Formats: sequence, C-alpha cells, structure tokens
Amino acid sequence: MKGIKSSFLFFCLLVSTTIFGLYTVNAQKTIDSLSYYHKLSEDTSQNYEQNFINASKLLDLAIKKNNTYYILNGLDRKSYLFSAMGDYNSAISTAKILLKKSEKTKDTSKLVTAYRKLADYSRLSDSLLNAYTYYQEHKSLNVALKDSLGILRDLRFMSSIQYNLGLVHESEGTAVEAITIVDALKQNEETLQSKIGLYNHLGIVYNELGNYNAAIDLYDKLLKLTTNSSYLNIIHNNKANTFKEQKNFKPALKEFQIVYDNSLKIQDTLQMARSLSNLGFVKGKLNNAEALTDMRNALSFRKQKNDIHGLFSSYMAMSEYYKDRNDMKKVKYYAQQAYNISQQTKNPLERLEALSFLVETEGSRKIIEYKLLSDSISNAKQINENKYAFVKYNYFQKEKEARDIELKFKESELKAEKEKLNKTIYKSIVVIGVLFTVFLYFIIKSIHKKDKIQEVYNTETRISKKVHDEVANDIYHIMTKLQSKDNSKDKILDDLEHVYLKTRDISKENNIIDVHENYSELLKDLLFSYKNDSINVITKNKSNVNWDNLSDLKKITLFRVLQELMTNMRKHSKASLVALNFNQSGNKITIDYKDNGVGCDLVKHNGLHNTENRMATINGRITFESKPENGFKVQIII
Repeated sequence: MKGIKSSFLFFCLLVSTTIFGLYTVNAQKTIDSLSYYHKLSEDTSQNYEQNFINASKLLDLAIKKNNTYYILNGLDRKSYLFSAMGDYNSAISTAKILLKKSEKTKDTSKLVTAYRKLADYSRLSDSLLNAYTYYQEHKSLNVALKDSLGILRDLRFMSSIQYNLGLVHESEGTAVEAITIVDALKQNEETLQSKIGLYNHLGIVYNELGNYNAAIDLYDKLLKLTTNSSYLNIIHNNKANTFKEQKNFKPALKEFQIVYDNSLKIQDTLQMARSLSNLGFVKGKLNNAEALTDMRNALSFRKQKNDIHGLFSSYMAMSEYYKDRNDMKKVKYYAQQAYNISQQTKNPLERLEALSFLVETEGSRKIIEYKLLSDSISNAKQINENKYAFVKYNYFQKEKEARDIELKFKESELKAEKEKLNKTIYKSIVVIGVLFTVFLYFIIKSIHKKDKIQEVYNTETRISKKVHDEVANDIYHIMTKLQSKDNSKDKILDDLEHVYLKTRDISKENNIIDVHENYSELLKDLLFSYKNDSINVITKNKSNVNWDNLSDLKKITLFRVLQELMTNMRKHSKASLVALNFNQSGNKITIDYKDNGVGCDLVKHNGLHNTENRMATINGRITFESKPENGFKVQIII
C-alpha cells in the first residue's frame, strides 16, 4: 500500500512538472499571439486609445496570418472603439467592412453585429434614414433567428426615428407592432422596461395625433406599472403635456407641479428647467402672475446648459405667451429663435411648428385660412388612421387572450399529469434511498468492526513483541546472572531496576490518558519523566498555549507522539539535552523539538512511521530533520 502511494505521488509530480513546462512554453508563445492582442483590446484597465492600438495590432496580425476569426473580431473591436471615442464616421466605415467580411464568410453572428453597429452609429450621428434602413435589415435577421428581444429593440428605434422624421402615423404603427411582441413575452425587468418605453412613446404619438384620451389612458397604465422615480417624472410630464394639448390646464398644472417637485428633490437642472417652462406656460394660460418669471428662469437654465431641444421648447412657450397677449413683435422674435434652433436639430416637426407662428405674424388671411384648412384635413386623416391602428391592436390583444386561455387549460392538464408522475418517482427514490442507506450503514458498521478488531490485534502484537524483546530477554539475563556466583547483589538490583523502568515505559505507552484535567501539567509530567542525571529536558512557552480549544482526540494523539519522540530519544540518540518550544498563532499550534544527540541518516523506523500516521488522523503534520553527529529535529503542527 505504501509503495502504491509513493508511485502515485511520483506520477502526480511528473504530470504537474510536464504541464507546468508546457504552460511556460505556451505562455511565452502567447505574448505575440492573436489572443494576446485581443485580450488587450478589451482590457478595461486601459484607456480607449491604448485599446485601439492593440485592436489595430490584432487586425494587422490577423490579416497577415489570414485568420478569419480574429479579422472579424479585430474589425468589431475597432468599430466599437471608434464610436467610444466619438468618431462615428470611422465607426460606420469599419462596420461596413465587417459587414462585407461577415457576408463573405457567412458568419451570421458577426453579420448581426455589423448591422446593429451600422444602425446604432448612424442613429447617434443623426443619419436617421440610414439608421432606419439598417434597423430594418437587423430586424429581418432577428426574425430569422427568432430573437424576440432583438426584434423588439429594432422596432423601438425604428418607431422613434419615424417620429423624429415627422412620420407620426408610421411611428404609431411600428410602436403598436412592438407592443404586440412585448405583450407576448414573459414579463421580466427587461421586457417591463421595453413596455414602459413603448407605452410612453405611443402616448406621445397619440398626443401628437390628437387622440388625447388614449394617451392619458396609456400614461395611467404606466403609473401602475412602475415606481421608478426617473420613469415617473417622464410619465407625469407627458401626461401633463397631453392635458395641455387638450387645453385642460388645471390638471396639466397639477402634473407639471409633481414633476417640478421631484426634480427639486434630485437636483436635476434640466428637469427643473423643463418643468418650470411648462409650469410657466400653463400659468400663462390661467393668467397666473408667476408665468413669465417661471418661463424666463427656465430659459436661463437651458442657456447655461446649452440644452438645444429645451431652448426650442422655451422659445415656443414664450411665443405662445405673447400671442395670447397679442404682442406680435415678441411672438415673431421668439418664433424666429425657435426656427433657428429647429434648423440645427433638423427636426421637420419642430421647424413646421415654428413656421406656423411666423406665418401668423405676417397677417395674410389667405395664408391663415390655408393653414387652418390644411390642419383640418390632416387631423381628419390622422383620426381615421389612428382608429385603424388602435382597432388592430385591440384585435391582436383579444386573439392573444383567447390563445392564452386555451394554452393555460392545456398546461394545467399537463401539469396535473406531470405532478402525478413526479410523486411516483419521488416515492420510488425515497424507498430506494432508505434501502441503500440501511445497506450502507451495515457495510460501514462491518468495516468499522473489522478495523477495530485489526487495531486491537496490532496493539496486542506490538505489546507482546515489546514485552518479549525488551522485558523477557532482560529477565532471562538476570536469571543467568543469578546462577553465576560472580555477580554482586547490587549489580543484579540495578538490572532489575532497568527492567522495571522498561516495564513502566511500556505501560505508559498504552495506558488510558485523562485529558480532561490540566493538560499542560500532563504534558509537563510526561516530558520531565524522561529527565535524569544524564538527560536534561527544557520546555519553552508551553503555558502560553490554549489547550482548551483542542479536541480530546488531538490531545491524546499529541501526547502519544511526544511520548514516542522522547522514548526514541532515550533509546537511540544518546542526547544530553532536549529542548521543546511551544508556539500558538490563531488556532495553529507549533511544537519544535530538538536534541543534541548523535543524529542519524533519516530512515524512518516503525516509531517514526507511527507518529506520522497518528498526525495524519487529526489532519496535523510532523516533519523530521537529522544528520549523523548533528542531532535530531522535529516540527509538529496541529
């Protein structure tokens, strides 16, 4: 058994050495490898510029080695890093190369990534038409891959782009399509966030289309769906805007006040400016004296923050305020400021809104009549298309509810059958488990009983051998001396005392140890029992060790190990001085043994093997150090 353990340890050492050697060689090769530069390009501890340098090295090396996998990954990283550094044109150009390479290699995953990058980066660079086209392509891929969340994301951005381009009806239809998808998905944090975003956007669209009641219903639903303070501010603000468009100014004032109070709590300057501007506008409609002050404060905040879109809103609010008071000069001034802003934002709806105020300041009746007629026809068309989209949504909802009821019925039947089968399986497992446990118990008990018998046999054999080899032989020599007339009585008495001491040692080695009393004193008695005229025993720091934390098994084991060491010293070492140093660090106890004996070549006999085995049983450790004529050292750790 010992031979097998030694062979196994040697095998483990050989395998670990070989693996370490191979790892060292491979690690050296990796320094200039593609994976090395790939990891560096993604290292978040570096800045984007350093990441970009490593991404470029990755791409150059991949092209040189014609490694398609890393060429695609290099292009992916470079496109992302261009966008992270604000260079959207380069990000888009790199994404186009990634798209071509992905199509050529038929790598679907990178193809999806390329279209998403092209769509996102085009949107961020205000290339809305290009972004819309790329989102359509990305959506088609997600449909083929059956990625519902991906489709949902694409539809949300497409609807938002349509709205920003002035395609309000198209934006509504896309948003309704997205809602039918999100309603069919299992609700979690991600889908809930999507639903809130879609409902909010659709409310804005309905507000734009004049379907105010539908918009308010959506906002009321949203207020029940979330408690997030950021979302709540947006919802209350949009709900207030809808009341404002209805010319229902009192509830609008209440909603805007909620938004303003919340923005004060979180000290959000942009939200404060927006809510102040809206409060001022509504107060102006209600002839509140604070109206103009609120609007001017909001305009000042927005100028400080260079809030372009906010400035447009403030200028239009001021135009409306002065229009109500028939001050056309100031109407024209603020409307012109709003028009200038709309040219910067390139938003056709904002430009049209600003132009409508400017046209009115011209005073032409035909222009005003044309505008009113145009708005009337447009509104009628919007109402019809809006009704169609909403009816379509309700139809899908009812159809979905019917499918859900049918599906739930089938699921309940299936669940009942499954539970019945599971109960049968569980019962079988319990019965088998109980039988196996009983069987295992008797097997372990039988093995333990055999081990106990073997241990008793080994102990009896060892004691018998010691008595025969050490005591019986010495008694026989004494008997021989007694038959000889040349031996003196004193010499025979000395021999008998020697036999007595051996007998006492054997008894001590196998007697019962009471570790419940003062263990420190017990060890002291043990160690100093080996002290005599020719052997001096010194102990250090023994009283500083907290022995109470040791279990009885550990105390007994330590006692036997020290007893074995001291017996070994007296029999073989010819030492005149023995020193034992006790130390404790936390729960770890260390004992350093040293004698000035003759030492030896370290070949472990039965006694030393016994100490090792004893320490192993308590998860302790014992190490030996000795050379001829250089004493004997031992370290024990528990």
